[in-house]
Amino acid sequence: MKQPSPSASSYYRLPHFLLLGMAMWLGACAATAVDRTAWIQVGKTTKADVIAEYGEPDLVRADEEGETATYRPVARTAPPVQVPMAQAGPLGTSTTRMQTIEPGLGKKDSAARPQKEVQIRYDAQGIVRGVTE
Repeated sequence: MKQPSPSASSYYRLPHFLLLGMAMWLGACAATAVDRTAWIQVGKTTKADVIAEYGEPDLVRADEEGETATYRPVARTAPPVQVPMAQAGPLGTSTTRMQTIEPGLGKKDSAARPQKEVQIRYDAQGIVRGVTE
């Protein structure tokens, strides 16, 4: 019994599936920038809400209509600081080892700063009136 030969159209479908698979794989590997200001609603979000999310601003400029707060991204790649620590060792000897000191005494920064410089304009009542990236 003779097996049916694959049709020519199945040979044309294979490259399409390979290209589609490669495009999906590359798309999954692509880094996407997260918009950390999308949650701010002009006319609703308050200054207290922004400070709770980002922490205190880096710069505040006041004018007759209100104030503008500027948040700048911070580099979180500070080199570790190590100090020598002496300890009592076996048989009356001493040993020394290096101890890493955490900046801020181990306090973790809970504020999620924006990835780009952001200026947030508030009115006199502390309500957001504009966001500029």
